[in-house]
Amino acid sequence: MENNNLELLKKNLKYLGFGTSLSAALEAKISERLDQFKIGVSAEFDAFQKEGSIRKDKVNYELNFSKSPASNIYFLDYLRVCLNDQIQNAFPFGKGNDVTAKEAYNLLRGACIHKKAILNRQMDATVLAPGEVGQVKEGSGEKIESIWIKLDFEKLNEQGNYSYKKFYQDHGFHLETELKKYPIKELDSQQEKETLISSIGRGNAAKATLENGQSVVIEADPEAKKIRFYDTAFKELFVSPIPNQEIDR
Repeated sequence: MENNNLELLKKNLKYLGFGTSLSAALEAKISERLDQFKIGVSAEFDAFQKEGSIRKDKVNYELNFSKSPASNIYFLDYLRVCLNDQIQNAFPFGKGNDVTAKEAYNLLRGACIHKKAILNRQMDATVLAPGEVGQVKEGSGEKIESIWIKLDFEKLNEQGNYSYKKFYQDHGFHLETELKKYPIKELDSQQEKETLISSIGRGNAAKATLENGQSVVIEADPEAKKIRFYDTAFKELFVSPIPNQEIDR
């Protein structure tokens, strides 16, 4: 049972994007039989600046584990993530629809990410935040809906973490539909299109190529119901939409 627990936790860390780098530390901590423990790790990401320079964003991750009071089974409870020693937030884990390490970084830098959440029609159409999504029970009046979320840096929840701004399907932003308005070469290949959509949906600034051969970077801005284009120096570009009759690709 304990070996199974350790292997499951290792699998969770891989899913979050930490690979196997924390396996030894995790195994050592579990052997101490503490009720709670933490593991820390740092990472760096390239951050493009509007003037065209590139800096390194430093991200500190603190993984918080606890042991079940009824057994020796350990759980990963939440990630506490700090960006450049300036801004931090906790992201719960293990209740479904979890935020990965890279997605947490993207949220802290102000990007939107695309997730699935429970929409409860009996609760004034309130979408639960990531980490609160469980299985939908038949007849419960709930359904799964895709939403875009970003951190609201001006509003804290009861746990002292940033609340989410949530953009539902009826907000009127659909990523693939928006992308098809522009002459993007990756849309001509199903595999490349799916890769591009997936990357943007995780909050990344995704590289792409226009039909004229120009390399661009694309980010989603669901709040403004648009996608944004940048050149390789990350200066914002205006890209002309393709004529309406050509949009059905």
